[in-house]
Amino acid sequence: MTARTDMRVLLDGYWWVDGPPSGRLVLREAIGQWAQSYPGDELFLAVPAGRVDSARATVPDGVRVVPTRSRVHPLINSVELPFVARKIGNIDAVLAQNFSPVGSPSVVYVHDVLFQSNPEWFTRVERAYLSLIPRLARRAGSVVTSSGAERVRIRSHNPEIGRVATSGLGVARGLLSAEPVPPPVVSAVAEFVLTVGRLNVRKNVQRIIDAGVGSGLITPEYPLVVVGEASGKNAPIPPSTRAAVEDGSVIFTGRLSDGELRWLYENCDYFCCLSLGEGFGLPPVEARAFGARVLVSDLDVFRETLGAHAAYVDPLDVERIAAAMAALAKAGPEHPRPRGPRESADNDWPEVIRVLREELRHVSHSIEGATR
Repeated sequence: MTARTDMRVLLDGYWWVDGPPSGRLVLREAIGQWAQSYPGDELFLAVPAGRVDSARATVPDGVRVVPTRSRVHPLINSVELPFVARKIGNIDAVLAQNFSPVGSPSVVYVHDVLFQSNPEWFTRVERAYLSLIPRLARRAGSVVTSSGAERVRIRSHNPEIGRVATSGLGVARGLLSAEPVPPPVVSAVAEFVLTVGRLNVRKNVQRIIDAGVGSGLITPEYPLVVVGEASGKNAPIPPSTRAAVEDGSVIFTGRLSDGELRWLYENCDYFCCLSLGEGFGLPPVEARAFGARVLVSDLDVFRETLGAHAAYVDPLDVERIAAAMAALAKAGPEHPRPRGPRESADNDWPEVIRVLREELRHVSHSIEGATR
């Protein structure tokens, strides 16, 4: 008798319809790739009852949607998912995001524990909510995160968590295949600097503005285009920034379509990401995939994901930021500038799924061995 190679997996689909961009991206890209790479696996996506119809209309063929009753993500994952797994029957393991199930063989994907290393970047309510992540992660058979740098952070702050694996991340397939479309807000701009990310203290957009506007590099003719929405703990907006927005030196776009974002990546003079901390930091990886020059914070995670394909600067030093921006502006874009995504940009998600599946199988086999 041969061992069964296909798997039956229950997936946390709380963010399938609505959720933070990073969580939604990982979930949708992972399940899409999983259904393609392992068509023999049976995948069950657990979503809140009110979002079942929307989920069923958008999941890949063969993925079955099952409802959950609770509206609170930690409660769904820790209490309800094990119950749903038993109801379905013969589930090998549960894959959850951030909050691990209790009493069921599981792997939990933890985006980051920046709230432990840098609590000052988060509100009191955010810290209380996120503190459940490491508490529940102790119950998981395995923790998976996106980068080696984040793996080090998780283990450093949570030595009681045993197994932590690294999966990497990939550029979204929807972005790779999108038709480039110029956003209307930049229709009158010939050259611009681009940054992408949620607008909060950690993303450090204000220092990019201070360096660029204060040095005279960023002007209405050569503006900073900021793609993102407010999220998390925010610092007050100074009068100088308000003035820069009013005169067109700084353009806030809000959320854009994949086609509009791709166009910005492909046409910016260079891309700038000076975040104070990241679990992975996908935007600069996306920018490089579309041929943009990249200026990033000198963080271990960016050294890991970008290597020699970026310029690095201290994200707290406004003068050095201004000097780095001036150097990129003076050098000008690469000639000929690469167009379209790099060939390997769409090869990362199969590796993500391989790691996740390997960890799920490890957890499943560990439980089987313990019950013999």
